[in-house]
Amino acid sequence: HAYGYYDTRGIWHANAVDRTAAAGYFDRNGQWVDGAPNGYYDSGGRWIAATSSASASGYYDTNGRWVPASASGYYDANGQWIANAASGYYDANGRWVAGPATGRYDASGRWIAGAPSGHRDPNGAWVADTQPGYYDTNGRWRAGPSAGYYDAGGRWIATSYGYYDANGSWHASSIGRASAAGYFDRTGQWVNGAPNGHYDSNGTWISAASSAEQGGYHDSNGRWVPASASGYYDADGQWIANAASGYYDANGRWIAGSTNGRYDSNGRWIASAPSGHRDANGMWVADVQPGYYDANGRWRVGAATGYYDTGGRWIATSAHPGNAGWPGNANNDYWANSPRDIRARIAWLDQNIRRGRADGTLTSYEANRATTTLRSIRQREAGMRHYNGRLSQANEVNIQARLDTLGLNIRAQMER
Repeated sequence: HAYGYYDTRGIWHANAVDRTAAAGYFDRNGQWVDGAPNGYYDSGGRWIAATSSASASGYYDTNGRWVPASASGYYDANGQWIANAASGYYDANGRWVAGPATGRYDASGRWIAGAPSGHRDPNGAWVADTQPGYYDTNGRWRAGPSAGYYDAGGRWIATSYGYYDANGSWHASSIGRASAAGYFDRTGQWVNGAPNGHYDSNGTWISAASSAEQGGYHDSNGRWVPASASGYYDADGQWIANAASGYYDANGRWIAGSTNGRYDSNGRWIASAPSGHRDANGMWVADVQPGYYDANGRWRVGAATGYYDTGGRWIATSAHPGNAGWPGNANNDYWANSPRDIRARIAWLDQNIRRGRADGTLTSYEANRATTTLRSIRQREAGMRHYNGRLSQANEVNIQARLDTLGLNIRAQMER
């Protein structure tokens, strides 16, 4: 009297049982579970329960075999593989058409019947393909890399925390706190677990030293947000600016939880105040901070770039002068006291590259690459519009961030 069973790889095997007689199923460990399965196995073999109602957790195929809505492929009662399975689809008008179907959506949200929606990995296991988007509860197509499935009622059940777009901006997913399995990076590649780090100004992923639990938080609507994101898109595509994982109060105590705002030069938290801006290309750029709180809750004055993890620990993301939060600055005045003026910084970095090449602390390859990067930054700065000899604030931040990253790389190579 089983609906069916999951094999050791988490693949569903349907059973030829009368609808009124089914009472439960066998999980991937061979254990009996009452009722129909309502959820899915993640890439680590962990069962993730869905929030769908029992009636929406699955459907009967054309032969009367019960299939979990989460199964993008399954074995029928005769052992035949049924690929690209779905509990229904959204038509061109955004209306849910319930019932067994096979196919996938294109990038515009058009359902293509019979088209492949998954593939076999090198070990022969079936893997659902990344989706180009999904339909929300209002029947609107939301474009962007997505992982999940529709329950039998047409409700999208996300299995990813969200994704980074090509610009490195975070797009949150409407997923339950315990249901996510991974996320998509800025190149559209799947990464297991929640993101814990940030993209630098060159688009390179920099991992944080924080624990996974402190790498992000859930906003007031239950959307997961990386702690490093000073702004993000919610599940409805709305931009949420000035985001933070918490703040320090006037007594230097960390108040954890989703919030918006910034600190003034005295370390006073100003709720809802802007902490970033759009550059000339419409990109969101976090503003340089006037200081940061250290691990003892003391305000450290001086230009700083970074973010706080959910435990209130400052994570420095740049090496610019005054950023006492940059690891090593407290014990290395030479790097901490580099020039702040852009052209002076360029000349100073050029001098250090030449010194590194001469004394062997930089290889020829590293020195050549750093010189090429510095030349590119110099040309970019020269091509920007200047006002009375100065760049706009947005362009200043852009160039300084590039110099920050280059300086950090040069220092790491010279001190290894």
